[in-house]
Amino acid sequence: MSGQRLLIAVDIGNSSISIGYFTPEELLVQNIPTRPLLTGEEYAGLINAFIKENNIEIQGYAGIISSVVSGHTSVVLRAVERLSEGHTAGILTVDHKLSGLDFRIENPHLLGTDRMADAVAAFSICRRAAAVVNFGTATTITVVDDSGSYIGGSIMAGIGLMNQALGSGTSGLAGIDIKAPGSALGTDTEGCIAAGLFIGTAGAVERIIEEIAKETGLELEMVLTGGYCSIIGPFMRRPYRLLPRLTLEGLRMIYDKNRP
Repeated sequence: MSGQRLLIAVDIGNSSISIGYFTPEELLVQNIPTRPLLTGEEYAGLINAFIKENNIEIQGYAGIISSVVSGHTSVVLRAVERLSEGHTAGILTVDHKLSGLDFRIENPHLLGTDRMADAVAAFSICRRAAAVVNFGTATTITVVDDSGSYIGGSIMAGIGLMNQALGSGTSGLAGIDIKAPGSALGTDTEGCIAAGLFIGTAGAVERIIEEIAKETGLELEMVLTGGYCSIIGPFMRRPYRLLPRLTLEGLRMIYDKNRP
């Protein structure tokens, strides 16, 4: 890739730090485990290595960061700043004001900034009321109405956390390798757990969205994203859009609205 301006969008989640590199041609994604916390120099080294491995030549860059892990935010911010060498167009850190969303809830500053990015991107893409299901460490549902306002949602444990809880909280149900079940009717312990994780989660999500639709009177388009979205999607009965990079796209949109 020839010299170009690069937008680096960072989503610091509970399990993974997703870094999106928006070049004029494409979006490249790097994932780094959230734990253990590294130093700014180590994060900068990983970012630099990814840029070199993918032959991204940059003349300048900009950055935007969303974080739900407060202890990591300043360290990763310093790492991105180390790349500037005087050529940065500015690095933004997302909050409820920067998001540009209209919030129909109390205390919007307490909402996860990843969910803000999901809401921005979902409405921009769907142009209608939508429920974003983010299958990550937690399974979150983020709802926007027909005007694009954030109106609420729900949170439940993600399938990884459920699996860990079974392994640590019981004497006879060890955690399993997470893979899709072949049947709703498990015939051994692993199959039973897999059916519960996948089909149980899919059913819970659809029931919650159904109840929200009844309470609000909205016809909600369902959007799936997050690390587990592709493997849970086939168990959903409700039609959906599969957009694994929705959060990063939302960060790009927020940056474009607020670019320095």
